[in-house]
Amino acid sequence: MNRTLLPQPTLLLITGVAASGKTTFSKIILQKLHMTYLDNNFIADAFFPDTRNDSAYLKIKPHLYEILYSITKENLLIGNSVLLDAPHVKEMRDPQWRSFISDMVTTLNAKLVVIRCWCSEQTLRDRIASRGEKRDVWKLHNWQQFMLEQPVQMAIPFDHLDINTENNLAENISSVMDYILSRK
Repeated sequence: MNRTLLPQPTLLLITGVAASGKTTFSKIILQKLHMTYLDNNFIADAFFPDTRNDSAYLKIKPHLYEILYSITKENLLIGNSVLLDAPHVKEMRDPQWRSFISDMVTTLNAKLVVIRCWCSEQTLRDRIASRGEKRDVWKLHNWQQFMLEQPVQMAIPFDHLDINTENNLAENISSVMDYILSRK
């Protein structure tokens, strides 16, 4: 399969709440673009396969993200583009995190491209319920709190493309590819 190599190292952040469609989009994009794929679940599941809400996970979560960012930085440094598939809902609200991401791509002469995947709250709830993962039990039992902590339409202070994952997949992918390839 021929995948397009981007002309400049790029950090592609695929963001959105759990079950918003990030991984589905990421895997299709990876079929089209030559990128290193990093998914926060790969690391988190090794230590916390059943939860994303207990105190032990919340204590170590920043360190798991530090690992992802270190791997991202090293890939960008050697010229690889990186697709980072992670919610980043809370992080988007943090000015220090935003500066860190901006400084990293600027220092490494890379591009930052942000795609937010979203869907209606009902579709989100249906997706979470249907995937049947233990780590989602808390979300379903504490839905209102989950929605307050992880709003579907959180503010994103970076230029970004919003993709409603309830819409036609082929059209969405076309829009995403056009957006990625047009970013300078």
